Amino acid sequence: MPKPLDGIRVFDLTVAAVGPWATKLLGAMGADVIKVEAPGGDHLSHAVPPRINGDSVLYISANHNKRMIELDLKHEADRAIALRIVEKCDVFVNNMRPGAVERLGLGYDVVARVNPRVIYVLASAYGRTGPMAAEAGVDPTVQAFCGWCSITGPKGGRGEMFRHLAHIDLTTATTITQAVLEALFARERTGAGQRIEIEMLTAAMALQTTRLAEFFATGVQPRPMGSASATTAPHEAFECQDKRFVAVGVEQDEQWPRFCRAMKLPELIRDQRFATNPLRVKNRRALLEILKPQFKTKPAAWWMLRLTKEQVPNGPVMSFAELRYHPQVRENDHIVELDTPHWGRLLVDGLPWRFSRTPVGPIRPGGKPGEHTAEVLAELGIG
Repeated sequence: MPKPLDGIRVFDLTVAAVGPWATKLLGAMGADVIKVEAPGGDHLSHAVPPRINGDSVLYISANHNKRMIELDLKHEADRAIALRIVEKCDVFVNNMRPGAVERLGLGYDVVARVNPRVIYVLASAYGRTGPMAAEAGVDPTVQAFCGWCSITGPKGGRGEMFRHLAHIDLTTATTITQAVLEALFARERTGAGQRIEIEMLTAAMALQTTRLAEFFATGVQPRPMGSASATTAPHEAFECQDKRFVAVGVEQDEQWPRFCRAMKLPELIRDQRFATNPLRVKNRRALLEILKPQFKTKPAAWWMLRLTKEQVPNGPVMSFAELRYHPQVRENDHIVELDTPHWGRLLVDGLPWRFSRTPVGPIRPGGKPGEHTAEVLAELGIG
């Protein structure tokens, strides 16, 4: 059965996480992704621990579903080979620092000249114009610049870094994937390729849309709120008797009476301080003074049973070890096992979509740098 991107070939000139993750997703949808690396491979990815059999977990996980070739693009002969490959590709993805790909002789004007139908993606940290255009950016530096660190952290504390360093990287990667799909669809209508520019900064700001809206509406800088939502209450994680946390989200006024019953606090239903969500947000401190000690009277599982029975959104705060074996995760293949020739049997992230007519997957292991060079060149008729 065909996959969504069967017949699409991708020239993958990407490094680290932003670009490689995007092309990994394209590969999962059936595209033939040719990962082009300098001799020795992607040094940015290989430098990141932990490692399996000497290879970075980042490199392994960001390069599933690809064939790996090596070309030294600083040499004219290898640049000529690269352009011959580009002639047979539908998509070109690059996330090097602005100007780097042009210096390697694979700028958009050059690539589009040999392949006018190519979808050419340039991803950068801050954009290709402006005073910071030439600056490299990684997840933490973009977090700091985009305002993220001013709203993340414990309530009443100073802003802090979100320590899952791939959040903005991978959000940018999915934005790249979306853009490629949109451009391929546009090409079906127009017959023409195009150049696409994508910035980590834009992706990071999109993630903060609700907090940015607060600022633009009020002119007041939003502050860190721990796990709490700024716009609804109660909507945060509460510590229970067994030191476990339960995340609760009362987002609609009709959920409020059900929440009060689940918490064995029916008197709150008639408390005018909490009658509507705006009032609960306004009187959040008083509400928390009632709820926090109540949650500590019973273990987390007890509260979750009651909240679920009353149809109040809730969930446990899970560790990775718990998540790995949770039946919801296992039955939906959110984590899957993958046999690899170089790293043994791995647990990896599952496919993020299911298509009824053009199924994606299965996930395929990538390979070592340059492993598929001879195979790819022979297949494309490049001597």
